[in-house]
Amino acid sequence: ASKSNVSIGSLYDYIKNKEDILYLLANEFFDHLRREVMKILDGGYDVVRQLEGTIEAMLRVVDRFQEYTLFTYRDSRYLKREDLRSLMEQEAFFNETFTKIIGEGIQEGIFEIQEPEIVANMLTVLTHSWALKRYNLRKFSLYAFREVLLELVLKGLIKHKRGDLLTNESHR
Repeated sequence: ASKSNVSIGSLYDYIKNKEDILYLLANEFFDHLRREVMKILDGGYDVVRQLEGTIEAMLRVVDRFQEYTLFTYRDSRYLKREDLRSLMEQEAFFNETFTKIIGEGIQEGIFEIQEPEIVANMLTVLTHSWALKRYNLRKFSLYAFREVLLELVLKGLIKHKRGDLLTNESHR
């Protein structure tokens, strides 16, 4: 209350219980994330840079909001049904954003993947893993995590010439 120059009494006009605080934190997280991602999408970049930039933006925000990310996976079941639905809709925006970028990359002949929507959901989880697995990743920097994630994603999506890949089905 003191940091926002609002009296504790005034806070009760907006916050009725612990779940309201959690919901407000979630909205703050998604607002930051949406602003960062929109900067990339509105920047006129090619699809590879859009994908890289969206992943980077999500990692920056997840890093800043690690506790919230943990809460989402651990405690979101305590939210009211309508609040949880709202958060799921907000997360769907980011999955849809990844799906759209990947779809455009496929249309342009840059990416090659069978199920963009599955990859989009995986990317969301992979970016969140920076916070979810932080106890295992504490010896790495965010930069190192980002570089490995981008390498993994781009090598898996960017279309290669047939001769560049192993064609033996047992290696797929």
